[in-house]
Amino acid sequence: MESKKKSPLTKRNRIVSWWLRFEDLNWPNHDGYERIKRRAEATAKANATAAMIFGAHFRWDFLPYFTLLHDYLATVAEELGKYGVSLYDHHSVNLIHRYGTREEMRHVMLHSGPHLPFSPSWEAAASWEFNGSRLNDWRMIDVDTRKVLWYPQYAAEGFCIRNPDFIEAYKEYVKRLIAETGIKGLSADDPIHYMHYRSCACEHCKRELKRRTGVDLPPLADRGFWGNWDNPAWHEWIDMRFDAARDFFAALKPVFPEDFCVTTCGINSAADKANSMGSDARSFLSGCNLVNLEMSGNTPPYKHDPKTANTPVIERLIGSSHHQAAAREKGVRCFATGFAFTEATANIVWAVNKTLDSDCWLSTLKDRLGLPEHILKSLPDETDIAGRAFGFEKEHPSLFEGKQVGQLGVYFSYETRKHSFFGNTAKGYYADYRETLRLLFRHGISPHTVFSFPEDAEEYPLILVPSPAVMTREEQEALDAYLRKGGRAIVTGPAAHPLCVHAWVLPSRPTLENAADFINQDMSRPQYPGDWMVKTEMPPYTGDASWKEPVSGLYYHPCRTSNGGIAEELLRLVRRYARPLPIKVIDATGYLVTVFESEHAVTVHLLAEDYDTDIDHELDEMRFHRSRVNFVNKAEPIGITDTVRLRADTLPAVYTPFNDEKSEVCKREGEIKSLTNFAKRTTIRDVRKQDGEICIRLPEKTAYAILEFLK
Repeated sequence: MESKKKSPLTKRNRIVSWWLRFEDLNWPNHDGYERIKRRAEATAKANATAAMIFGAHFRWDFLPYFTLLHDYLATVAEELGKYGVSLYDHHSVNLIHRYGTREEMRHVMLHSGPHLPFSPSWEAAASWEFNGSRLNDWRMIDVDTRKVLWYPQYAAEGFCIRNPDFIEAYKEYVKRLIAETGIKGLSADDPIHYMHYRSCACEHCKRELKRRTGVDLPPLADRGFWGNWDNPAWHEWIDMRFDAARDFFAALKPVFPEDFCVTTCGINSAADKANSMGSDARSFLSGCNLVNLEMSGNTPPYKHDPKTANTPVIERLIGSSHHQAAAREKGVRCFATGFAFTEATANIVWAVNKTLDSDCWLSTLKDRLGLPEHILKSLPDETDIAGRAFGFEKEHPSLFEGKQVGQLGVYFSYETRKHSFFGNTAKGYYADYRETLRLLFRHGISPHTVFSFPEDAEEYPLILVPSPAVMTREEQEALDAYLRKGGRAIVTGPAAHPLCVHAWVLPSRPTLENAADFINQDMSRPQYPGDWMVKTEMPPYTGDASWKEPVSGLYYHPCRTSNGGIAEELLRLVRRYARPLPIKVIDATGYLVTVFESEHAVTVHLLAEDYDTDIDHELDEMRFHRSRVNFVNKAEPIGITDTVRLRADTLPAVYTPFNDEKSEVCKREGEIKSLTNFAKRTTIRDVRKQDGEICIRLPEKTAYAILEFLK
């Protein structure tokens, strides 16, 4: 039996995309087979351990061609297997392209190229069946129109994952897919509500609400139900949309072979929009065994194009914290999807992953560039840009072992997020949770998101609890028990715990001019929820605003972290009571810091927070549309110190994977002599061990450094 260490579920992966193009569907043929062999060899030379299919994404649109498609995938899996590389499939479980006009067809073919969009006409699709039921009978229904739900961003419809006929059909498809292809893993995407609260009013969803509450799903004009967080039936509606994904993956679980890798798309599970989308990694883990931290858009950001997605690097750490907590809870690993077009950006995508202790799925996203096909073919592939980063990881596996050190916990309040209006607005609960994490990361403090209060203070001596506006009695009692066992808690903002006395009065529903405005009526922006979710301002706090210690170990301030004004004292309390890091970082200006500890070493990861980025402007001027990404060809760190200062008992080996110049490690008093070469491109210099303070002079423009302190 394979040891746990070597299990596909616990080993560390390096993943690249394997793109399907229309020419690949001309199969089988000799040229196509030779192309597969060349790509498989290139994948292995790029030091990848797995390849992920990208294309034929709306899989049910390829129903008439499953035999051809599966044979192609089987051939890819066989060729990759010769190099010890696994193949994972990746497709949407439930979305289908449907276009009825030339304009819709052209929009999909030009804008959704990554899907390999190939769709039947509505007339043809009307008769399609699988596993004894008709595909059209599985579709989601719009809660407003009570007609089939339409996704204008993809010119698509979608199947409801609560529909039992669809669930059985998808189970049969997955059995066939695995048996016919030899894939070792699957990303089963899109078990969520992309149109937010517009879905779903199919008979199965209405029946489930009736079973739970005795209430028939009312029309959208019923403001006593829709968006009324004082109504318990509305809470059930929110809960059952999350539960649909949980039940869906639980039903799939028996289909998967032992050690088969299963994941799904990784939209932020903590954000305010998670409710309207029904998206949560914890729900998915009923049947998945990997957590995907999806990093859409440019990494690092290109700040000069408002039409693309440009998330700051620190937000990658913040957005991943909830997903990492979900993975820790189940004892599974994370990996993150990141997009790049050059080695410069591929390096940063990989480094962000390593800072997060996640595996890297590196992908280009050429079809989002809006360029002619002959130009896209001339641009680098994943295997052209991944080799340096993946090669470094392969050569230095010990640097990526161990567990990320958590100095304290940050409590994520599901009750607040799901069961309060405050938890469903962009300027509400998530803003405080996010700002708390941002404050900690920016000051070199290493937090873990937690979903429950520990039984004692052994693992987390301190828990931060930002704005828990709703708490169950069980949560309150768990916090009290934690405090009695020696734990300490810092609570801020509107808090439901009776010891946290405040004057907050929060609204329980959005203010709307028309009831229909609860859902987004501007279908030119279908990816957005109703405007109320984005624009609603929470009332200012007007009561007593001072720190209190109502009971020993509980520190409370009624102001919200996102409103500012309490950071200094909060940080003072954190530094006093949080678990100290095994290596004290005195100064690492401009770097985000994470620390890992294994049996043999402590490693400190330093990732530059800000970058000077640029794009290929000649290509940019040729774009006939722009979506999500740019062809970023420069990513140089800015605002970083050239000398990192730490306190430790031993000297570290210093690794700078993307710099050829050597780093220098010395004491402040000066260098004495060079001792040894501990690491590639690294020189260690010894001096008097006075004060135990170490200075590391990094090479110019060091975006990422790893310091290894052997025990």
